[in-house]
Amino acid sequence: MPGDMGTSPGGIHPGKPIIWPTGKGSSSSQQSQVGQSQTTQTTGNVKSSVPAQTAPASQAAAAEAVGQLTKPGTPAKSTPNIARALTLSDIKAHLQSIGVPDSDFNTQLASTMLKNGMELSRANFLNLLSMLSGTSKNMNMQEAAILMSMKGVNSPKGLQTLGKFLAQNPQLAAQLSALQGSLSNMGTALGIAKGLLSPTLVAQLGALFSQFDETIRNLASKYQFSGNNSVSAKSLMSDLRGLKALMEGVQGKMQHSNSAEAQVLSSSLIETMSRIDAAIDNLTAQGILSQKGRSEVNYLYRQIPNQAAESEKNIELVIKREGKGKNSKVDYENTQVVMSMKTANLGKMVCSVIVKGKRVYVIFIFNQKEYGDDARQLISKEFSELQKTLTEKDFVVSGYQVKVDPAMCSVKPYLIPMIPNLEQQLRKIDLET
Repeated sequence: MPGDMGTSPGGIHPGKPIIWPTGKGSSSSQQSQVGQSQTTQTTGNVKSSVPAQTAPASQAAAAEAVGQLTKPGTPAKSTPNIARALTLSDIKAHLQSIGVPDSDFNTQLASTMLKNGMELSRANFLNLLSMLSGTSKNMNMQEAAILMSMKGVNSPKGLQTLGKFLAQNPQLAAQLSALQGSLSNMGTALGIAKGLLSPTLVAQLGALFSQFDETIRNLASKYQFSGNNSVSAKSLMSDLRGLKALMEGVQGKMQHSNSAEAQVLSSSLIETMSRIDAAIDNLTAQGILSQKGRSEVNYLYRQIPNQAAESEKNIELVIKREGKGKNSKVDYENTQVVMSMKTANLGKMVCSVIVKGKRVYVIFIFNQKEYGDDARQLISKEFSELQKTLTEKDFVVSGYQVKVDPAMCSVKPYLIPMIPNLEQQLRKIDLET
């Protein structure tokens, strides 16, 4: 019933999506959804029947919610019924029933809402349309609008920033490296164009550039979520904004000149500010993603620049909060931590760490089968070292698993709640006459 599912009258609800793989076998009351292209391999102290995604716990309730298109309070007919997979025709019919035109775009947006765990009600649909007004309305913008709605954030500028982030998946480490290069070029340009600025200002700028460069180089060892004597996302954002304001001040103090030196300095300023803006947008998107909201999207997200790495210098980190809303928090003895990184020899890897009390269960996810085979051998060989390291932190490794799953070998599925095999998860009830 709609009331049982927490939906408003007239809404279609997809059921609670499970986006955080638990690594545990399914119970008799749940169904496992494992794609045919997925290869699952287990090692260590683990059962072999571990699903990548778990279907909603109450499919009958979801089916009943999808089929409930009558007015609230209408007595249910005691006639046999037939459950079948939800179709686009059903979605179109429901859009018409809530007074929304069943255009191609509206149908696509409605399907995206269901896919991402949002109730298809008139209020939710009109809210998304309002948020998307003036945007490209492409899939990334739709997903960004759904995410922001589920987190209770309504900001047109923030929507543009998050939509761009989801489309491009910018890496903060690469952006900061590019900024380092721009600041180095800026220093050279200042040396060439000495007559355009006062010598004192040029000396001060050189010292600031050197200090910022040192900060970026030491991010791997100093970057933290919070705390004193550390570099956090908040402090980095403040530094970047201050640096941009400084660049704008330099522009204002430049003496007007058409010389080649002036052109070089002006070009360097524009490039540097563009690099700063890119890093600020990235941190802004991280802040939006980390906002508290519904339990399905209630997590802390950060990109950790690791300048010491030889290959890809970025680690993406997602930490699940317990509960929903303002009072939710990270329960360090009951949480899940997802780390996405690129390894030197095994390609892209997602490591999902499930913490229950002092017991830890680890899932290693790889993109390609050959990496999975190599990883299984390597992790088995190094498992004792992993146990030792965690034991020193008062944790016990209860087991681990190595999986090959291209769909889950990235951080995006953990940021946006998705229901796999949507048409199979949802059911419409047809009443027999």
